[in-house]
Amino acid sequence: MNRRQLLSTTALTACALLGTATGAAAAHGTTNKVVLIGIDGVRYDRIERAEAPNLLRLSAEGLLSRSSLAPHISVSGPSWATVLTGVWDRKHGITGNIFDATPFARYPTVFTRLQRVKPALKTHCIATWEMIAVMAGSGEPRADVVVTTAPVPDDPDESKIDAATADGVVTAITRFGPDFCFTHLDQVDHAGHYAGGARSRNYRAAIERVDRLVGRIVAAVDARAAAEPGESWTILVTTDHGHTAEGGHGGMSAEETATFVIARGPDFPAGATTDRFCLADLTPTVLDLLGAPPDPASDGRSMRTAPSERPLAGR
Repeated sequence: MNRRQLLSTTALTACALLGTATGAAAAHGTTNKVVLIGIDGVRYDRIERAEAPNLLRLSAEGLLSRSSLAPHISVSGPSWATVLTGVWDRKHGITGNIFDATPFARYPTVFTRLQRVKPALKTHCIATWEMIAVMAGSGEPRADVVVTTAPVPDDPDESKIDAATADGVVTAITRFGPDFCFTHLDQVDHAGHYAGGARSRNYRAAIERVDRLVGRIVAAVDARAAAEPGESWTILVTTDHGHTAEGGHGGMSAEETATFVIARGPDFPAGATTDRFCLADLTPTVLDLLGAPPDPASDGRSMRTAPSERPLAGR
């Protein structure tokens, strides 16, 4: 799919605006903003093995939850739909990587839910995988900006297209300061499928490259926050599934269903670890941070609610 940008021109004026952002940001008279970084097919244990400095620093500076998505399908389409709606595959019904916008009429994405309640919010989606645009571009109102990065010539490992995606995210944060921005980076999953699996050098190299892109996005957020003291930024990071050592996913093995969530921001204590939060909790967390009401159909809950912390082994 070529690069495309869908601009939402509809605002639901009948919806009453909620108050300003809640929690730590509101207490200091600031406005919450959220960046959600999705890294396709990456295992956290391989992030640790690669000693990826930016991802590990985010984990240390915020909350880390490592969990399994089983019995949910360990495939990108179902999992990213869960990230962006807060409901599992048994509800949204997506079982593979080919789908249309139909499921999002019943289970709207976080973009739609935010803008139904607070139409003045600026929401951006900038992704490498073209099917993310089907999700973000669904519903009414949809995300304000939906961009699928154009393929880059001579890019066998997807490093160039992911770099272009990250460029777009950095520009959006720096120039526009969207209230919510979701991005998707694909090259780690590509290495898992086509370059030797999760234990390969290529998989590690893809993690190292993506980590540098994450570092660029984080630097843009931190620079924006320093320049705009009225903005309070939270960074969320997640993945959609894992990979076997030899490469591949879709089954229910621990390697394939391993996922994680990182949350760094004023509402998340540094160094907190748990296994209580998962992919379905991301949309509720974004809604909570941006002052939108929870979705009663959601399978998740906001990560701002303090869980009974159960530390992970070895941490």
